[in-house]
Amino acid sequence: MITDADIDFHLPADADYRHAETNFWTVMIPSERLMAIVYTVARKALGVQSCDVSIYGALTPYRVETLYLDSQQHLPCPASLREYQTANGLSVKARSVRDYRVDYVGYDDTELHFDFRGLMAPFDIHDPNDSPLAKPTTTEQHKSSGLGSGYGGHFDTTGHLTGTLRLRGTDYPIDCFETMDHSWGVRPEVHLPSMGVQQAQFGPDLGFKWINHWDMAAPVDRATRLAHGYVLDNGKSYGLVDAKLVTQRVGNMITSMRATVTDKRGKSYTMHGQAEIGGPWHCYTGSTLYMAMMRWTLDDGRIGHGLASEISSLQALTRKYGRRWTDPSPYLTS
Repeated sequence: MITDADIDFHLPADADYRHAETNFWTVMIPSERLMAIVYTVARKALGVQSCDVSIYGALTPYRVETLYLDSQQHLPCPASLREYQTANGLSVKARSVRDYRVDYVGYDDTELHFDFRGLMAPFDIHDPNDSPLAKPTTTEQHKSSGLGSGYGGHFDTTGHLTGTLRLRGTDYPIDCFETMDHSWGVRPEVHLPSMGVQQAQFGPDLGFKWINHWDMAAPVDRATRLAHGYVLDNGKSYGLVDAKLVTQRVGNMITSMRATVTDKRGKSYTMHGQAEIGGPWHCYTGSTLYMAMMRWTLDDGRIGHGLASEISSLQALTRKYGRRWTDPSPYLTS
């Protein structure tokens, strides 16, 4: 069970340099086709924290076409996660485990200011009262979490975000529903498991969040398996027991998804997502990620938006694609 104590660090006495604690928010402005990401990774045993603020405004496979990037890897680690400021202009204040104030003042007359108000109790992936797929032992929890020991602890909360994004001098109002998360555990910088994180929000009364395993070598229609997730239905979360996902990509660029998820009540939902904007996200040097804002359509016709993301380790990719100068290129160009 997640409580207000889980806002702050979960640093064990024997923690080494690999232990990490993260905060993650996404901001959607669908009418303007804008998406912003705010992400911090604190490695308290080392005394450092990374901070990434990225803004997307087009669908692209190229990082240089991201609208705005402020990704800094070796900032001073704060004493607490309840209220902290980073050296690159981010300020976070937790009013409770489900309510936050986030402010960022960056470069090029760009700022981000929003309140996040949780619509639900935090969903603990390792609590069987929340997730039907929760496991009893630490070894099993790491194996099933989606991100190995990096999700030694993890909770998600869907909420209502209101505020303002100022992008190079132009202000855009923020009024969306999205999910924040907080993770802690041993998170190496190499060999992270391949996985996906998907979110679909249809207003204050209905939303979805799931984490999935991803086998990059498997056929597209059999490449994913549910790790954890929930349906938010009128203020209450219901853990998922199954998720069937088909993802279409151009290279690593997510273009569309079709998902059918079933919760512990036996209720199923099918939705189709079309990527409207997105791009690469390089918050770790040893991994490649892709983030997209999806326009989701439920089979009953309701329209929503939410994040679709995938991560794979560069070590796995170089095993598959790395080549010597004598090897033929696997790509044909025109």
